[in-house]
Amino acid sequence: MTDSTYIPPHLRALHQAGLKYLLLVQLMTLLAFLPYLPGWFFALFLVVGLWRWRVLHGQMRKPPAMVLWAAVLMGLAALMASGLNRYSLDSAVALCVLGYLLKSLEVLRRRDGIFQIYLGYFLAGVLLLYRFDPIAALIVILLLFFNTLALQAVTAGGHYNARYGLTQSSIILLAALPIMVAGYLFFPRLPPLWQIPNDQRGAQTGMTDEISPGSVERLAQSVAPVFRVAFDTPLPARNQWYWRGNTLSVFDGRSWQAEYRSANPFAWPSQARLPSGLGPASRYSVLMENSGQRWLYFLDWPSAIEAGKGVILPDARAASRTPITSLLRYRASSHRTVTWPDQSGLIASNLLLPEQGNEPLRQWAQTQRAQYASDGDFIDGLMHHIRTEGFFYTLQPPAYPGDQSLADFWLTGRRGFCSHYASAMGYILRSVGVPTRLVGGYLGGTYNPAGDYVQVRQMEAHVWLEVWLGQGWQRIDPTAAVAPDRIEMNLDTLFRRSQPGDLPLLSRMGSLSLLNGLSLYWDSMLYQWQVLILDYDNSVAKAWFESAFGRFSPLKLAIAILSLMALVGLALAWGLGMVTWPTRQREPYRSLARIERWYGARADAETVQTYFQRLAAQHPSHSGLWMLADLIERSLYRRAEPIAAREFRAARHRLVKQRRRHSL
Repeated sequence: MTDSTYIPPHLRALHQAGLKYLLLVQLMTLLAFLPYLPGWFFALFLVVGLWRWRVLHGQMRKPPAMVLWAAVLMGLAALMASGLNRYSLDSAVALCVLGYLLKSLEVLRRRDGIFQIYLGYFLAGVLLLYRFDPIAALIVILLLFFNTLALQAVTAGGHYNARYGLTQSSIILLAALPIMVAGYLFFPRLPPLWQIPNDQRGAQTGMTDEISPGSVERLAQSVAPVFRVAFDTPLPARNQWYWRGNTLSVFDGRSWQAEYRSANPFAWPSQARLPSGLGPASRYSVLMENSGQRWLYFLDWPSAIEAGKGVILPDARAASRTPITSLLRYRASSHRTVTWPDQSGLIASNLLLPEQGNEPLRQWAQTQRAQYASDGDFIDGLMHHIRTEGFFYTLQPPAYPGDQSLADFWLTGRRGFCSHYASAMGYILRSVGVPTRLVGGYLGGTYNPAGDYVQVRQMEAHVWLEVWLGQGWQRIDPTAAVAPDRIEMNLDTLFRRSQPGDLPLLSRMGSLSLLNGLSLYWDSMLYQWQVLILDYDNSVAKAWFESAFGRFSPLKLAIAILSLMALVGLALAWGLGMVTWPTRQREPYRSLARIERWYGARADAETVQTYFQRLAAQHPSHSGLWMLADLIERSLYRRAEPIAAREFRAARHRLVKQRRRHSL
């Protein structure tokens, strides 16, 4: 092959500048996905990047095909060893990032670099499947910008100008911004063509449909938000912020479970009736975070629910037919006082207890019940017993193993969290024939004045009781007896004074007013972002379109989008220098061009002075020619004496009048 042999651009060798930008954008992409990938991916990037860099500098050779295949097989084995061995979003993204990194081992030509950049564009969009907040949007924009910058470097020659690449990449992204906004405003929201499950690494968070000793305490160690509630009516009293989630009616001796389980939604009954509200209602909207669960949360007690595909179950709760894997917004109304629909089918199941286990506690309950005239008095006696018999509320309770766990806690240990008190008291009441069930949800929250909503975190996880005393279900909270301040305070506020060592670090730092204020402000921004994205649907987009262009029609939409794309394309072409706008000539050249248009062009090598002398001889009555000639010469050869444009206009106007007068 001779030096003059033509090589197509896509087959030309990749130069150093292109490789540097490829490695930079690879590092940025990997860092964006690293929280969702096994840690060994970063080590793989270092190995691949070092190898590729040394190949470029002639210190190593391109790995043979056998080495590449071995790297692929080792990567797949490492993915399976990391637990990514089932079809899910995590495993699909990890496989894609693995190929993205290993591709660097064989990037030698522009074609390979361009393919790698296109894969980087794809991964930038995939990141939005994991998070969709302002930080994620900024990260995606940066990834798009640097991928475009790398594309400029890869397709350029050996002498790449970084400033030119920055300018061109910025122009391209800015030109795409109007199309992106128009697509968001007017493009219809289509349902997904397919879905990838994402339960690979225990994606379920929050309260479940089963509560056992220790499960709620673990949730209380997290400050992650669960949902946010914005009220349309006045904010209820702080001691009424009980957020109902699961109703737990089945007890197996250690754990309480819901009668209708998440594992089998096909066994759920059709829509049941909620209790009917009495008195003023609290109306609100809930913005729920991705939990992987099916349960929806409401202020106790819900009387009306607008939750789309939500299903109302007979035990006064609502659930989604599919797991909640993205932000969900729904509306509801609640009342403090309600009348219940027929509950006869539920009463018997809320009396059942295992035949064996916790016998000492069963005997204690029956002995104590004989001392009271009514079930209500017995419940008051149990609350008094908790207050006066040395019970202690703690996030670090001892383990109570075995089939006597409740008896050990109530009769001897007396140290526990809300689930211990609710479980033991529920067992006691069922032992004496009082229909009882547990309710799992959240208690309290943090009011954010910047956004006018209540934020509820995992830390507010709570369990309480409901008992049937003949007229309806009534809420009984044993925590109000052992730690009455918990009803009015969040858990971290309560324990920060008495047991700060049991709290996570972020909760202990919450006492810093500056940090707390910044946290609330950031959460308010995040909430407004989420509401803006979720509330904007097809109906809002159509209303915007009709307000600007009249009644909606597909033809109008197509014309509007094509017009916008044409304007953006024209602006992009102008920014890239492909199109130039006509510019107005400056004086004296503008006046000279007018004279040549009126009297004919100058001859070759004819000076301006000679040209005007010739015109004056041909048109002796046009004295304005001498005035223009004088202005033009002074402007060309006496730059220290600038001449205003209005003087040229006045001279031309005088000459026009002379031409008209002598043409009659």
